[in-house]
Amino acid sequence: MISEIDWKALQALAQRATQSGEHPGAISSSEWEKLERALDSLVAAHDWEAVINLRRMFRDLLARDSAWGIPAVQRLDQEAIRAARELDNQAELAHLLGALGHNLHRQGFHKKAIIAFEESARSYQASGDSFGALKSTFMTSLCYRALNDRKRARAIVEDVLRQVEPNNPWRGNPLQVLAWLTQDDGDLPTTEKLLREALALHEKSPGSDILVAGTLADLAEVVGLQGRTNEATELFQRSLNLLNLHSGQYDRQEARTRLKYAELLMRQGQHEDALSLLNTADDRISAYGHYYDLMWRIELTRTFIYLKKRHVRQALQKYRLVLRYRRILRLSNWVLAKQLIKRLWMGTGLPR
Repeated sequence: MISEIDWKALQALAQRATQSGEHPGAISSSEWEKLERALDSLVAAHDWEAVINLRRMFRDLLARDSAWGIPAVQRLDQEAIRAARELDNQAELAHLLGALGHNLHRQGFHKKAIIAFEESARSYQASGDSFGALKSTFMTSLCYRALNDRKRARAIVEDVLRQVEPNNPWRGNPLQVLAWLTQDDGDLPTTEKLLREALALHEKSPGSDILVAGTLADLAEVVGLQGRTNEATELFQRSLNLLNLHSGQYDRQEARTRLKYAELLMRQGQHEDALSLLNTADDRISAYGHYYDLMWRIELTRTFIYLKKRHVRQALQKYRLVLRYRRILRLSNWVLAKQLIKRLWMGTGLPR
């Protein structure tokens, strides 16, 4: 019965799951069952407004990347999208589909993410929010880049940038993606310039620790590729220090920074230190085993390190995992081979 739902207990669960130092995946299944039971009652009663309100209660958790592997949280998001459709609430549907697209992209399911972002953009337009629509359209550029359609990705990013004022802090997001595309072309000095512009804009935006941390990691990578190792190390440490302020809440982001840091150490021949960073990165996402896009990159870097150490058997084992995770994501291994050849030829590091 709806009247029996313990809303205070659910609110307490939502607050606990978003505390720094708390890993949502470590919360007991019996706690998450409270959420499942509440959903059962609300869906059975077709109380769609209450379903959306329940999703809003867990909004902060769902905006982060350490909870999407929990079945109860996944179901909450799915039922909220259903509720928004039932109510024909276009504004809410646009927001929820945008969040779904982010989650799918983080996992590596880029084609599915594009579908979610495109519908999100249409729903934003239907609700009169043109800037929300622009944000969702922008996110498709990340997906197209990941699918190796860089020409289309760049066209989207450049179109978005033409529509955003130079002093708008959000502009840092498309600038950062433009930097990635520029790095793909091997132009590291221009990449660094774009990343510093993006970083300055992110730092103007309140509550932007995670955006800043991600940009610092990107900047560290590019600075390191240009041979400024000490500066790169300092930038990586700044990124990790920021993420440590939100310990447990952004495990995927922390793993991403540690992976990039490990690549720097690998290029310097510090193989054991690099493997230590990769092990920690793996630990951070092991409780959320659906982040295949990051997982294959971690295993690819391990493959390279074991080859450098002449541990051929271990290298082959890790490379088989790379191919396995890419098959799960339905990503082309031929494209991977071409990317590897291009990046190693230009000396710009491993595929991103």
